[in-house]
Amino acid sequence: MVLLYDFTADLIFHFLIMIMIPFIHKISSYRGDYWKTSAPLLSVLLLALFLTMTFPVEIGGGQFFDLKFIPVFVAYFYIKPLAGFLTIFALISFKGFFSPGDIWIALVNYTIISVLFFYASKFYKKCSFRQKLSIAVVFYLPITITRYVIFLQKDINEDAVYLLLFSAVSIVTLSIIIYLIEMNLLQENMTEKLRNAEKINAISQLAASVAHEIRNPMTTVRGFLQMLKNEKNLTADQKTFIKVSLEELDRTNHIISDFLSLARPETSVASKVSLSGLLLEVADFMRPYGLMTKVEIRTSIFEGIFIMGNPNEIKQLFINLMKNSIEAMPDGGILEVSAFKRNTTADIQIKDEGVGMSKEKLQMLGQPYYSTKTKGTGLGLMISFDIINRLKGKYLIESTQNKGTSFTISLPLYYSPEEIRQPSFQNMSEGQRMNES
Repeated sequence: MVLLYDFTADLIFHFLIMIMIPFIHKISSYRGDYWKTSAPLLSVLLLALFLTMTFPVEIGGGQFFDLKFIPVFVAYFYIKPLAGFLTIFALISFKGFFSPGDIWIALVNYTIISVLFFYASKFYKKCSFRQKLSIAVVFYLPITITRYVIFLQKDINEDAVYLLLFSAVSIVTLSIIIYLIEMNLLQENMTEKLRNAEKINAISQLAASVAHEIRNPMTTVRGFLQMLKNEKNLTADQKTFIKVSLEELDRTNHIISDFLSLARPETSVASKVSLSGLLLEVADFMRPYGLMTKVEIRTSIFEGIFIMGNPNEIKQLFINLMKNSIEAMPDGGILEVSAFKRNTTADIQIKDEGVGMSKEKLQMLGQPYYSTKTKGTGLGLMISFDIINRLKGKYLIESTQNKGTSFTISLPLYYSPEEIRQPSFQNMSEGQRMNES
């Protein structure tokens, strides 16, 4: 018979072991770099695994249980599957050291768990907090049921209440750890957004205060250079110097325009916009720019796609994206622009065959001052993302180095009051004619 005092003390001890996990997660998350973040967390998971298996909780009839499930769960779902494999390898190694007779049972059980965790981890991050808790409980219930069956087989029902208490504390502990880690991630995300907002605010103030003052003398200088360019007695070198100076002035003017786009107040009024016509218009507008680097623009755009927004902003959005795709193909290639209806959204894809990006570069896209181009300011994509957010849309960027990048945007479709009262949603194969060029 287990003493309640000893049982309670053991439970508190194991709870304190596990509560180290979210604490270390919070400390390490501020380091930023992936390996600097995951290495301390993985270390504390292995330490928690070792302690919980070294000092298990005795429940009755010579039955000892621990919380080794929790470190394995956190490793899989909050680091990476590779970390989960390492944690399970350590678990089986500890099991072989402490009780060699049970190593094969542990190997079979955790091989099955490993496969299930691997597939579940692919969609776990997309789940809500409640769904994540449900996944954790669903995975833990079979363990509780298996333990209870062992108690029934060994006829030690008098201690079954301790097993139920242990299982309840295990689920509560796992839930608290998930909650604290999720709160850490939420706080980190909000801090990053706040940091970006402060940068944007600083840029806006700078743009509003000095942009016009810079532009005025630039306009004067450009005018004089334009006049000098038409002189007949200039040498070839002088013509080259004037040409380069004009190009640099135009580039500086473009940078100032990006700054002003951030500083400009959002006073635009949304209206019904023909997305089909606007995309074709932008594609035609960008074709001469693409031909300069042997980039062919192909369109596959369905007619009758309408959205709500400011046409100038939407045009700026797609000019920015197509321009980026063209500049990503310095040796030429094909730029595919497609658009169609999908239920209640308009899906637009801009796909190039350019240099592509690594995962690290993808994560940095849209950050102030970050650009993959040597002469870029990093503001173009930041403005584009801001426009997509104002249109209440979503975007997905997929890229492979040396193979190309695909930028997919999903925007809410426009429906007239009559269509809202009598909805008749069509997909891209029903009643739509496609423009191809």
